[in-house]
Amino acid sequence: MIKWPTLETKNILKGHIFRYLQVKRQSPLTNKVGEFDIIQCANWVNVIAITKDQKIVLIKQYRHGTDSFTVEIPGGAINHKEEALAGAIRELEEETGYTSSKWIHLGKVDVNPAFMTNTCETFLAIDAEKTNSQNLDPFEEIDVFLEDVKRIPELVKSGVISHSLVITAFYLWKLRE
Repeated sequence: MIKWPTLETKNILKGHIFRYLQVKRQSPLTNKVGEFDIIQCANWVNVIAITKDQKIVLIKQYRHGTDSFTVEIPGGAINHKEEALAGAIRELEEETGYTSSKWIHLGKVDVNPAFMTNTCETFLAIDAEKTNSQNLDPFEEIDVFLEDVKRIPELVKSGVISHSLVITAFYLWKLRE
């Protein structure tokens, strides 16, 4: 296979958290030219934080895209020029007040390569403990709670945990066992 060359890129919209582009690309096999929608976002991190007594740190928050509350693991965008691990450490502490000194990189996935440019890296924080208060962004409202590690598959199966990147994070963790 040969990569499709980009003939033209148009900046359509610049939002707070993403850029919407339209690119014109040509198939090297058929020479057909098409326009494709591309969303540029910052790369993200997710954190599976496990306490010494084998509890997972979970969060519940309102999500505007689905207009619903979701149960997730801590995570968020990596700041400009920030290393992924530094972003994971920061996000865990900001969203939950938990910290850890034992970190393992579980993996990196493309968020949605059909039209998004970013990746999401997942980290495991071992022996996490509550050391601080939350330090939330202005529009974050997050409830933090602990759940037994053994209940995670049930929460995924029942749809309580439905965020695809969170489910992917748990899968990456399971592969490590």
